[in-house]
Amino acid sequence: MSKINKIQSPNLEYLRSFHQVCISGSILAAVKDIGVPRATLSRHITALETDLSSILFIRGSSGFIKTELGETVFEYAESIFEKATGLSEAVLAHNLELLGPIKIVASSGIASAILPSIVANINFASDGLQLEIIPMNSVNMDSKENADIAIQTYRPIRKDLIARKLGEIEYGIYASTKYINKKGAPQSLEELKEHFIVGTIPETLKQKCKVTYGQELLEHENSIKCQDYPLIWQLVVAGCGIGMTHRIQGDADPTVKRILTELNTFKLPVWLVAQPDLKKRARLKLVYNSLADQLRAKLKDSA
Repeated sequence: MSKINKIQSPNLEYLRSFHQVCISGSILAAVKDIGVPRATLSRHITALETDLSSILFIRGSSGFIKTELGETVFEYAESIFEKATGLSEAVLAHNLELLGPIKIVASSGIASAILPSIVANINFASDGLQLEIIPMNSVNMDSKENADIAIQTYRPIRKDLIARKLGEIEYGIYASTKYINKKGAPQSLEELKEHFIVGTIPETLKQKCKVTYGQELLEHENSIKCQDYPLIWQLVVAGCGIGMTHRIQGDADPTVKRILTELNTFKLPVWLVAQPDLKKRARLKLVYNSLADQLRAKLKDSA
């Protein structure tokens, strides 16, 4: 086999030493510039010449003079290390873009029942994010210019927003075992009239509830009115009355029981919405994609 066929790919550490000697003008000057021992630099250059089966320097009394091939190797080394520097700067810039605030708006039910474990996973995966979660009774990304991401139950009207439908969330009617032991469980909407209902039905759900359960539910007199979802659910768990929640939460709580299961339930679509500059902001894209993957999985598991 000919000598030229035995040429190895250059070792980058050897190539960097060669590159520095070329820039400094001599091994002694390179030692002063970068603090690497003279013996190490000499060994690296000799090893590089061996790997390339070529002479890169002519050693003389005035220092090292690059051969014609040495000039070619130096030009390639310049390009390689320039690209390496560019790569480092690009990675640094990308990482810096991942630092900073992201504001998420979501219904108070989704925010309190579903988001906590998802947010924990996002925090573990990326340090430096400053997440702000804003729970709301009614989410409307169309008018929330200051929010980065919204989790809502209808498709946005604005055409410039980025939106994905992730699945559907099903609702159920629940009562605590404590309440059932004292008051019993209603077996029909007619019997429901004799029980306490906890919570105020949001405007966005009234029409859906009316179609599914009738006008009587909206006009129920024996009720504890409350618009704060986490408090509503705590009131249900405490045995104050009957309430409605996502099955993701209700079915997972051993202190409550789903009732009126023979009645039709309703489902709402879950949309993940982001501002139009999603693709231009690394941290927004990171959080959006992570929310999409985890929410989709949770909705699929509960179906």
